[in-house]
Amino acid sequence: MNVLKRAYLYDTRKKGKSLTLFLLFVLITLSLTVSFYVLGAAQTAAANLRETVGASFSLYGKPMEFSKETADYAMQLVPVFRKDIDLIADNSGIKAWNARQSASAAAGNFILPSGMPSGAISVNTSSAWNQDFTSGILMLTEGRHIAGDDQYAALISRELAEENGLQVGCELLFKDPAVTVEVVGIYESDAGMEFDTDTIFTDYDTFWTLTGSTAGSYSGRVDFFVTDPAGLKNIMEQVRQNVPLQWEDYELSEDTAGYDAIAYQLSAIGRLTTVLIISVISVSTVVLFLILAMRIRDRVHEVGVLLAIGVSKGHIITQFVVETTAILLLTLLFSCPIGYFAIMQVGAFLRDMVGAVSVDFPIWKLLLQYGIETFVVIAGVMIAVYPVFRLHPKDILSKIS
Repeated sequence: MNVLKRAYLYDTRKKGKSLTLFLLFVLITLSLTVSFYVLGAAQTAAANLRETVGASFSLYGKPMEFSKETADYAMQLVPVFRKDIDLIADNSGIKAWNARQSASAAAGNFILPSGMPSGAISVNTSSAWNQDFTSGILMLTEGRHIAGDDQYAALISRELAEENGLQVGCELLFKDPAVTVEVVGIYESDAGMEFDTDTIFTDYDTFWTLTGSTAGSYSGRVDFFVTDPAGLKNIMEQVRQNVPLQWEDYELSEDTAGYDAIAYQLSAIGRLTTVLIISVISVSTVVLFLILAMRIRDRVHEVGVLLAIGVSKGHIITQFVVETTAILLLTLLFSCPIGYFAIMQVGAFLRDMVGAVSVDFPIWKLLLQYGIETFVVIAGVMIAVYPVFRLHPKDILSKIS
């Protein structure tokens, strides 16, 4: 009788044992499939959160001199020049930058919500990256943000627009000196936050004209936003080494407040997922080995008889391997559609719990998992039969008798 036929007869004759092994394989396979999916989803969610929350560092000059103008003191900072900004922004880990500073300007043909003759202007190269917008304090409700190539553009508050009957496309006139800007957007502030709605966001051309400053110089802060907060310190170190600034005149400061708020949760997700994978693999391996060892131990008499009638050890081992792998292959065929349905349900649950998580589970990952399972099962069978096949047939039969 050949090996395949003996394996088939044993699996079909011992239905209870075959069913037990089948259910064990199903449990292990589905547990591993779902665990690896959760691991991928957790890693994707962590990467998405890091990129969404983000982190930044700021470059700014140190105080250069003080000048007295009436009763106020204006602190002059060492300016940052565009060529240096471009060098820093060329780093592959930086996704955006925004130069920002504040000044005041007198209202010309409009009235500020506070009724004051002058108000604050927030100067930006890219207002979308201003911290008031990125933190959610302000929201753009009409028009667009100020971009780096804008000249004489402005964002105004909803209150200022309603006070003066303004909309996107209208013009504002500052005075002393006279500068006309176009309203390109209207913002609203969070009702739960205090914000000076007199504030007008403008571009640097407007600022340089209003203040008579040197065009192309940025004497406020320049914020650089990184793709992955985990690499922030490394990028800052690269900037220090590669950008030829007189660093004794400048400061670099990091801003990781948003990332720090979720860093522990991201770390916990990674640890819990890793523990889950290790636990599933460890428990599955131990239980599987014990089941296989029990199956072989119950068949010591059969092994002794087969050896006594001249069946080689290789044929017997092959039979045991075929018996077990045949059940495993049936398990994998059964588990594939069930596993796909299970990870779709888990994915929906994760999206409800932690937001948008979209993780592909490519077929090669599933095939790799199945291949590793098959290898482990075959190895388990070989380990389980080893103690039996160290003995001679007469030793086996004498132990039984």
